[in-house]
Amino acid sequence: MNGQTTAGAHRPLLVLDFDGVICDSVEECLVSSWTAYHELFRGLPPADPPPAARAPFRAMRPFVRSGEDFVLLQELVDKGDSVDSQEEFDRAWKRPGIPAHTVFKDLFYQARTNLMERDRPAWLAMNPIHGHVAAAIARLPPAYPLFILSTKKAQFVRETLSANGIRIAVERVLYAEGEPKLSIIGKMLKTTGAPRAIFVEDQIDAIKGNTNPRIEVYLASWGYVQKSWVQGNPAVTVLSPEGFRELLAGLV
Repeated sequence: MNGQTTAGAHRPLLVLDFDGVICDSVEECLVSSWTAYHELFRGLPPADPPPAARAPFRAMRPFVRSGEDFVLLQELVDKGDSVDSQEEFDRAWKRPGIPAHTVFKDLFYQARTNLMERDRPAWLAMNPIHGHVAAAIARLPPAYPLFILSTKKAQFVRETLSANGIRIAVERVLYAEGEPKLSIIGKMLKTTGAPRAIFVEDQIDAIKGNTNPRIEVYLASWGYVQKSWVQGNPAVTVLSPEGFRELLAGLV
């Protein structure tokens, strides 16, 4: 969690989630989790996701926190079920026949790795970067303390960033596994000596309940966001693409 220079110690840390905030990865997640669930878990012959599976997958995408959740989502789609809240989605993990989280996670990353290694250009094409985010990041000074904090394994984040010309030090791409992101950022503040941190996320559970006055949290409106998360919830600061550009411009 270092990577912060003494010269930049007085600048706020800029911490960005990856999927949803920087990268629109929903297509790749659909394909990888479809393979993980149907081919690797159920033992069915390889097949492409049918058009009918896409709409319900996208509708429930906001409830995903980590890779294994995508495979559970495929279980719901396969059974013709839908959920309307995070609580309902989380309860689905207790259904009969659903294995431990680690089983689905391993299958998901196996499918993702196979897809990337088999056809890297196709894999990258399914992971486009949001243009307004890339442009705003490009205007930051090279030494600015920008960090990526994601529940996606760092190797896949770095692969996508590099292919899109976004250069960021290896130690600044952090994998949030088994620890709340706000907790990780709190530790980063202590380690780096930065005065505060700006955290942009699109999963409401990752930012709600923040009690650290040194961490500013924002919900990215262009990400995988449920309308219910922002309607009538004044505690959530929603960031538009233009607002994101202005936010980063103010850091230069």
